[in-house]
Amino acid sequence: MHILVCDDDAAFSAKVAEYATTYFEAHEIPVQATVCSDPEQVLAIPDLELYRIAFLDVDMPQVNGIALGGQLRHRNPDICLVYVSAYLAFALDGYKVNAYRYILKRDVAKQLPSCLEDIYASMMQAGTKTLAVHHNRETIRIPLDQIYYLESEGRVINVYGDIAREHFCTFYGKLKELPPILARNGFLQVGRSDVVNLQHVCAIRNYRVLMKNGVELSVSRSKYAAVRAAYLEWKGQFGDE
Repeated sequence: MHILVCDDDAAFSAKVAEYATTYFEAHEIPVQATVCSDPEQVLAIPDLELYRIAFLDVDMPQVNGIALGGQLRHRNPDICLVYVSAYLAFALDGYKVNAYRYILKRDVAKQLPSCLEDIYASMMQAGTKTLAVHHNRETIRIPLDQIYYLESEGRVINVYGDIAREHFCTFYGKLKELPPILARNGFLQVGRSDVVNLQHVCAIRNYRVLMKNGVELSVSRSKYAAVRAAYLEWKGQFGDE
């Protein structure tokens, strides 16, 4: 999961990023955190649509955090905006950009843990359709929209999300034994070892699948025509093209 922290206090930003990363990785969600010191750095980040959470200061030079949040919301409508500021006076402005939470810096040690817990809970609830797998001697349910693709290695299946090439879950099984809920919700086997979530596919061309996180996967030549047709049909039904 991609997380963004923007604050002109670099030391404070690093602490927020470290705390959030530790929290989510303890819940077996790998995190790629980006820390910026000014809004211009944020807006120059490629693939902003990959970011799930942004922790923003309000009182920053050049562009304030509320305006930055509006620009982030425009480019990534589903991003979760959390404001961490020294000034309570800006709290109401957060509603203009549909902020998830407004935390005062003096209360961050007390309020950030519960904020992260609530974000995690809402992420789990938002993914009402889940894949149930046995992992580390327990059954866990992974929201389907967090899965970019699944890749098999023998009897092991690795589950990948928005961080390129870093699987966040491993379980025993075979692709042909995956539950039907995947096929019913836009998951498609594109090769001998890979099943992709069409929701996170940018393009299929030249026998390659390009994922939104930059990963490219091979498409079997025997499956290519059928895979591309299924992708175009899905885009026609659910895509924005």
